[in-house]
Amino acid sequence: MDDLKISGLDAKELEIYKRLLGLKRATVLELAMISGEKRSNLYRILDELLKKRLVSEIYEDKKHYFIAESPKKLVEFINREKEKLQAILPELESLEKEALERPKIKYFEGKSGVKTLYDELLAERKEILAFAWPEKLLKVIDFHSYIVEKRLKYGIPVRAIYPDTKEAHKRHNTGLKESRYSKNIRPFDATFLISGNKVVMFSLKRWITGVLIENKEIAEGLRALFDGYWEELGEKK
Repeated sequence: MDDLKISGLDAKELEIYKRLLGLKRATVLELAMISGEKRSNLYRILDELLKKRLVSEIYEDKKHYFIAESPKKLVEFINREKEKLQAILPELESLEKEALERPKIKYFEGKSGVKTLYDELLAERKEILAFAWPEKLLKVIDFHSYIVEKRLKYGIPVRAIYPDTKEAHKRHNTGLKESRYSKNIRPFDATFLISGNKVVMFSLKRWITGVLIENKEIAEGLRALFDGYWEELGEKK
């Protein structure tokens, strides 16, 4: 029984309970001599065992004795602990669900950070939706060929919406990609990407900074906006 561990009992409480079982009954002084535990600690331990109904106490001949209850009481204690756990299990599961659904946010800086953001999206192995301004993007991102090669290797399709510029029209020929162009979108200094439950946004002006948000509702909401705009722009060019 040296390695026995019981939920709801710490190691010292279990040890003192076992000592009392072997002694039938004992005073705090006798327990201190046998266990080597300080009397101040024993009073605390015995108080906990009394609360858990694993120990009882009697007074005889002006002496204060402690008695270990039957091991069956230990089984009853364990069952009570299980019942308590079952009672709060729905609350614990609800907390777990909330934690899983809470948006996860990561921040990145510099070109290496942007590359990491792309790798996060490519790891989804799902279609990527993009709002981008190629003139700005390609001036900053000097590893575009790496992204395209990796995307094609994984067979990941892309749908992109660009401002209607000459440079943007050059960017549709990279394979597994559809591009549409809007005269109503003014050139901008950022890129927005959606894949799976992940949304990536990064700035291309002055300091290169980016953020990745992982959340189903946010990704689905932005995907709905993208799809609506996509349909309005008509057939692939």
